[in-house]
Amino acid sequence: MISTFEGSLLLHHTKNKGDIAATKAIADLTFKGYLILTPLVCEHLPFDFVAYKDDKFYKIQGKYAGDNRVVNKTIWVDKNGTHQKKYKVNDFDFYAVYLPDIDKVVYPSVHFNGYYITTQIPNSPTPFYWWEDFTDFTEVASKRTYKEFGVDLTTRKVNPDSRIHTRKVERPSKEELGKLVWEKPTAQIGRDLGVSDKAVEKWCKAYGVEKPPRGYWVKKAYGKVEGQLTIHDED
Repeated sequence: MISTFEGSLLLHHTKNKGDIAATKAIADLTFKGYLILTPLVCEHLPFDFVAYKDDKFYKIQGKYAGDNRVVNKTIWVDKNGTHQKKYKVNDFDFYAVYLPDIDKVVYPSVHFNGYYITTQIPNSPTPFYWWEDFTDFTEVASKRTYKEFGVDLTTRKVNPDSRIHTRKVERPSKEELGKLVWEKPTAQIGRDLGVSDKAVEKWCKAYGVEKPPRGYWVKKAYGKVEGQLTIHDED
């Protein structure tokens, strides 16, 4: 059993790391154009701050992930000892997970709690979540495999002729893109085409293609989506 004194030291250490994660995330999101709102008293709130952009608010929970794991609980200490409580899906919208080994912040949704986000290609054929797929608020992501990176598991070297590194990408037409964004998330479209999800978003903006609303893919996974929006030309 952890003593109150030991628990206090643990809390202090954990809080320092949490403060680092929140500070890194606030700086990163501010750079990306979000307005950050911090509550005056937040010790008992299930989120650390709120990010606002394009008329949308996002409740954010900052976490320091030294082991790349998206922690699914909070720990606190009082006169009765050390306590912990698992997060619920309605506690916040997204994590802001600071990955100290690469000095980056990633933003998986609350549904990714308990999972690991990889920053180094593992020496294993087991599929994994890759950090670059979470650089913005991410509700849905597919697991990657070492083959996508052209890695030889025997030598741990990347094949310079790998498809993922050499593919030349042609932007799909407006009609093709308008259909694709309703068939799969932008992150998946980007992986299929060999570009980032940001590139897909820029294509949508350039064409005036309307994407599914926030939360669409999670709802679709549970069979709760409404009808698809119609994509119209602007002529």
